[in-house]
Amino acid sequence: MKKNLLITLATVGLLSLTSCEDFLDTKNYTQANTDNYPAAPADLNKELAALYGVMNQYANDPLQTPWLVWNIMSDDTNGAGGTGDVESHAIGHLMSNKDELLSVAWHCTYVGIARANAIIHSVDAFDWSGNENTRNQLLGEAYFMRGLYYLWGTQFWGDIPAYWEAAAPDPCPQQSAKDVIYPHILADFVSASNLMQHGATTWGDGHAMKGTAEGFLARAYMFYQGFYNKAGELASASLADIELPEQEGVNGPLTKAQVVSYLEDCINNSGAELISDFRQLWQYTNELTAPDYDYTKDLAAASKYWAGNGNKEQLFQVQFSNIATWNGTIAMGFTNMTSLYLGLRCDANEHGLENGGQETLPFGQGWGQGVFNMNAVNAWPDSDPRKKATVLDCEKELQQFAYTTSCSEETGMYNKKWMPVTCKNSSWDDHTQSYTWWGVFRSQNTDVANKNGNSFQGDHFADVVLMRLSDVMLMHSELTGTPTMMNRVQERAGVTKTGYSWENIKNERRWELFGEGIRFNDLRRWSGIDGGVNCEAAQALEKQNGSAVNYTGRWTVMKHASSTWAQRYAETNGFLQIPPGQINVIDNPDVLKQNPGWGTDVADWNMTGTPVY
Repeated sequence: MKKNLLITLATVGLLSLTSCEDFLDTKNYTQANTDNYPAAPADLNKELAALYGVMNQYANDPLQTPWLVWNIMSDDTNGAGGTGDVESHAIGHLMSNKDELLSVAWHCTYVGIARANAIIHSVDAFDWSGNENTRNQLLGEAYFMRGLYYLWGTQFWGDIPAYWEAAAPDPCPQQSAKDVIYPHILADFVSASNLMQHGATTWGDGHAMKGTAEGFLARAYMFYQGFYNKAGELASASLADIELPEQEGVNGPLTKAQVVSYLEDCINNSGAELISDFRQLWQYTNELTAPDYDYTKDLAAASKYWAGNGNKEQLFQVQFSNIATWNGTIAMGFTNMTSLYLGLRCDANEHGLENGGQETLPFGQGWGQGVFNMNAVNAWPDSDPRKKATVLDCEKELQQFAYTTSCSEETGMYNKKWMPVTCKNSSWDDHTQSYTWWGVFRSQNTDVANKNGNSFQGDHFADVVLMRLSDVMLMHSELTGTPTMMNRVQERAGVTKTGYSWENIKNERRWELFGEGIRFNDLRRWSGIDGGVNCEAAQALEKQNGSAVNYTGRWTVMKHASSTWAQRYAETNGFLQIPPGQINVIDNPDVLKQNPGWGTDVADWNMTGTPVY
């Protein structure tokens, strides 16, 4: 845990650089004047830090983040939370409740793209003689981050404004994601993979690595072939080569065989490794908690604790620090607010019982959003050890659990991977002020206090992991139709190894990555664009209909707020509403127009209040 409480490189850069207001401004997204900045190679490191820092800007509001939004949109997770949490319910029903619902995500996407472009187009303003590897690593990271922000943008909204020069043109029209943007995304990941070298950065320091780029190249390639080209089972599909735009590090078209070779290089040469016990990936096995949690006492007895932030299975992550404060535009983006959102629902039940005290150790309270859907939990075989490692069944595991009078879409099935964790070494005078295990660790290991003065909301420093080695291994099996890598993941999990089949790899991805924000886009690529109400994604989402939920303390069943999940998916292809404010400002449909499914029939998509069950 060497860096858990340090101000990361990305954080420092983010404090020194602020973004312009216009999402497609022609200026560099820094305070410095583009005529005199960057003035030295060291300035590029500051720009790179600010480029990573954009992820913390997303994280300032978890309902603007790709990882939580896609988690809630999937069939595995309900929006949940309280009766007033209309945003999370709208996202879970593939609807919207306000014009600015995703406006911060839109803005952050273009801040990130602009910062990446600034680095890419200024890197050779300096003499790198004798430092070519440093230059290539920096450029490779900038290419990677540009590809990542465009990947997030296109998976959020589909066809979006796009440019690859130092500054955006005016106007900057929507581009075809399939025909224009995705070849650029793939080219960026190829450039990054070829420019960076294994071991060029310190493992877990928050920087993208060569293996990171190789993993995301496969993720983008598989989505492109599955969703846009409707390739079906990728292992047996005949996949055409993809022509890529010319740029440094790109050498001709991209083939399936090349993507497989990049995955194999990541698996064999990146230094990544599977953590031996699946539970050690998650913070509830930390040394302050594990000895007092029945489920992890065996690990504590063997001194096998949490592998920590930046562990060898993490290929890329969003990092946090202890400088979060409620004062400032993005200040709470420096703590893992996603963890807070997914904590046990606060407030009391009809008998005055609350969650988050000693009776719910080792799990703390929060907003109660993103709980697991009951049908999804029931579909997961109990024989799979990852189920209990991932799903907190509150009624079975906790001494006390309250279905609060304010809860909605509650199931009592919480995400152990992301939720707050507490320990006995705390003050319990007022459980809303009690320290998380991070608060205790922080107080024991650093002189720097939690600046927001609220441990319950601010002491959450576990990484949000965006890519794990197990994901890379499963992508390899899915592309090659071979079980070897899937079997390694199964062996680590303690489940029976199986032969390859498309159904087996789909199930393995679902259970291994359950609750990590991967499932929704897997369903989309397995279905293909324009699949209609009977496609796999639409039918999987429709299974939420009729699932058991608790509403304000009473059990009922879940229903869609306007039509059906299958219909909303078919109408939108899983794309979100482009912020109407952006369309209104442009006021030119030839430059920017709204996505299908978000048109004038607002009754289909506008959630005016939380669904009443």
